[in-house]
Amino acid sequence: MHRNKLIPLATLCLATGLILLWGWWRTPAGAFDDAYITYRYADNLRQGLGLRYNPGEWVLGTTTPLFALLLAGLGLLVPDMAWLGHWLGILAWAVTAWSAAALFWQAARPGATLIAPLLIATLAPLLASAGMETPLLLALMLLTAWSWLGGHKRLFVLLAAAQLLTRQDSAFWLLFLGLEIWRRERRLPWREALATLLLTLPWFLYAQWRYGQFLPNSAAAKIGQTTLMPVDGLPGFAQGLLAHVSALPWPAALALAAAWLLALWVIATRPGRPFWWLAGWLAAYTLFYTVVGVVTFPWYFVPPLLALSLLAALGLGVLLGDDGPWGPPRLARLAPLVAGLLLLPILLAQGAQTYGQAQVAHGYQPAYVPAGRWLAANSDPADAVATIEIGVIGYQSQRPILDTMGLVSADMTGHQLGWQETLVYALNAHQPAYVVTLPNTAWEQVVPTWWFQAAYEPAVTFDNVTLYRRRPAPAAQVVVPLDVPLAQELTLTGVTLADTVLRPGTALALAVGVGVGAPQPASLGLTTFLVDTQTFAQYGVTRTVPFGGGYDSQLWQPGDRLSLPARQPVPVDLPPGSYRLGLLLYDLATGTALPQRDDPAGNPPDVQAGYLRLGDPPPVAAAPVNLPLAVAWQDGLTLTGLGLPAGAVAAGDQLPLQFTWQVAPAGPPARDLTLFVHLLDEAGEIVAQQDQRPFGGRWPVPAWRPGERLTELVVMDLPVALPAGVYGLRVGWYDPAGRLPLAGGEGEFWSRPGVVTVTVP
Repeated sequence: MHRNKLIPLATLCLATGLILLWGWWRTPAGAFDDAYITYRYADNLRQGLGLRYNPGEWVLGTTTPLFALLLAGLGLLVPDMAWLGHWLGILAWAVTAWSAAALFWQAARPGATLIAPLLIATLAPLLASAGMETPLLLALMLLTAWSWLGGHKRLFVLLAAAQLLTRQDSAFWLLFLGLEIWRRERRLPWREALATLLLTLPWFLYAQWRYGQFLPNSAAAKIGQTTLMPVDGLPGFAQGLLAHVSALPWPAALALAAAWLLALWVIATRPGRPFWWLAGWLAAYTLFYTVVGVVTFPWYFVPPLLALSLLAALGLGVLLGDDGPWGPPRLARLAPLVAGLLLLPILLAQGAQTYGQAQVAHGYQPAYVPAGRWLAANSDPADAVATIEIGVIGYQSQRPILDTMGLVSADMTGHQLGWQETLVYALNAHQPAYVVTLPNTAWEQVVPTWWFQAAYEPAVTFDNVTLYRRRPAPAAQVVVPLDVPLAQELTLTGVTLADTVLRPGTALALAVGVGVGAPQPASLGLTTFLVDTQTFAQYGVTRTVPFGGGYDSQLWQPGDRLSLPARQPVPVDLPPGSYRLGLLLYDLATGTALPQRDDPAGNPPDVQAGYLRLGDPPPVAAAPVNLPLAVAWQDGLTLTGLGLPAGAVAAGDQLPLQFTWQVAPAGPPARDLTLFVHLLDEAGEIVAQQDQRPFGGRWPVPAWRPGERLTELVVMDLPVALPAGVYGLRVGWYDPAGRLPLAGGEGEFWSRPGVVTVTVP
């Protein structure tokens, strides 16, 4: 075919016009949700917040730093990132068509030059990926091939560096171009490779310093998603690529197959094996993505589909005389007609697909836009939002995002454990203020659970997207810290009690804190029960599988700090009094409790947490004599009254004393204190003594309520031989750790609130 420049130029103008028309028809909202991840990175950079997704979190969650930088720079002029991303993609698509033509023209293939732009201009996946970095990447890939194979080495180095900073996995493309140069020139292009590396090195060094890694966090996240969270019905990459082709009407599919066979014939038989590197890269790319098994998102198919279009152009170009006349003269004259007959169904089918794609109003859940705007208007700027798809929600809300899929949340990257398990971990470990749920996802298993319903309430629904708001912590909630080392490198770190009041016939909501120091070899369960503080009897023994099995302990990872939700039943016939919460972790398979760490006997720890109350101490009849007092001890206990008997008490009798205590608004001491009452003679010697836990242990001090006033009766037995006289009282508190000091006292531990007269019978 004669190399007439006007015909290819006209074809290029037609292709460019088509591409611009597609871009005008399709709104920027047609971009995929993932595009908005880069938009938010770019917008934060534009605002001076740095190239990061969440304020204060340096996580490299975008795979395309160059595209983000380009958006941020242009955003200083046009701050609408969605509009910018869309039209940058459309322009890059047009550059891709021109670059393909330049590549074939340079290779002296005018027929392929004529066909390639038309095939590219009707490639629907390219329109679908507008808004992402994919069109820019394809343009750079073809420009690097053109410059490298055309001997423009300095330009190649610049373009290759830009290509790597757009997508690092495009290094495969450069590798095959390097192999082609080695085949042609019998030299390794190490100078160009070194120059490219030097140009990109500043970014990689910066990324390693700033983010702690130079590879995108999202790459590991997406590989983990497929490995641990397979999607039912999702094909492998090679199968998905084939599905894109087979989705075309059969005339177009057959025409493409014929064109590819011709391309393979050219590569196999023509001198220099033209464009073998393109076919090799296509095979390597497909093999890599198939073996690695990343989730087959649509935009991953665009580069190989472009390569297939180029190979089709290469094959059809043969019929237009790119490799000389096709057979005898009469047959050669028919070859262009055959090329046209093959090309026509392809262009019609692809054009119809692209037209349909142009009509797509949203490349994401439309409800994400109002949901994100609602969050922007109704939530606190510091409120974290958990969601599976983070792009539009994050861009519209401008709130901290907990990315359950791990692209921009580093902790979640290592917790791609299974759809339900990942969501359970995200909610439990991070406790986001808001949750964005979708139907037909693992949220349908999580949302109905009692522990989710206890923690979250519906806030608003937009179409099929429901936002849940974290419920405020109960006013009576109490957090009890613990530090109990268990076997298997587990530690009980605390208990959160929804209330300290027990109500018979109901269940007390609680959460047990667990620190994980090593992988767990077995599935564990949680046992809880109520322990009577007076008799130490156990009530309401309950065994619970954490999260209903939604996050098995064998999936726990070192460093996890979990909060296992549970409900402790309160028996209907539970006696009034004070109780503590007993805890055990046990092996679900054997029923054996986990022993305390490093205990040679293998005994489980006696873990009792918190103080819970059912009812109040019984009232005490007023004493004949009441002395008002105001004696304060540390930690919020004040003796406000002393009740004494009227007149003298005989030796050998019982001395009834009433002590009225006032608890500070902040609550009682956490120590399980024992009250001591001394009867002192004139020399200060103890002649009688009574030590007791308040109310006989039925209502210990930690179970008293903030601001509560209690009166306790203490009965002291007087010695029979006690001489008549006036005796003083001394009162104080102690536990195994020592005496409780008086408030403001230096070494003072007791008070002398009154005197008692004793007679001899």
